[in-house]
Amino acid sequence: MAMKKKSASLVKPLDIPVIVLALILTLATGAAVYSGGTTASQVIVRGPDKTWIFPLNVEETVTVTGSIGETRVEISRGRAAIVSSPCGGQTCVAAGALRKNGQWAACLPNRVFLLVEGREDAVDAATW
Repeated sequence: MAMKKKSASLVKPLDIPVIVLALILTLATGAAVYSGGTTASQVIVRGPDKTWIFPLNVEETVTVTGSIGETRVEISRGRAAIVSSPCGGQTCVAAGALRKNGQWAACLPNRVFLLVEGREDAVDAATW
């Protein structure tokens, strides 16, 4: 006598809402991660007594009074640079223009620090 096989459905009624919810959460997470958030690139200029934060796409000159004199920082065309400082070695000036997330320059004798942070794609193609 042949045995009759029970037909079992692979997908149960409550599986469909769980699968849909998992798919929605996966898509939402992917969108949040790959959109880069809402933070545009910005430059942080820190001196001994004050901190400035500017969007990287502005035209701005900041003069920071440090321990040994004045350091001048210029922000222009999506880049930021220390353009003059009273320090002896001028390593901070030689660092050149910063434009990518995580790049930094510092004038240690004058206690001035420059940092770019935020999305790397926040500066439009015209600034490159």
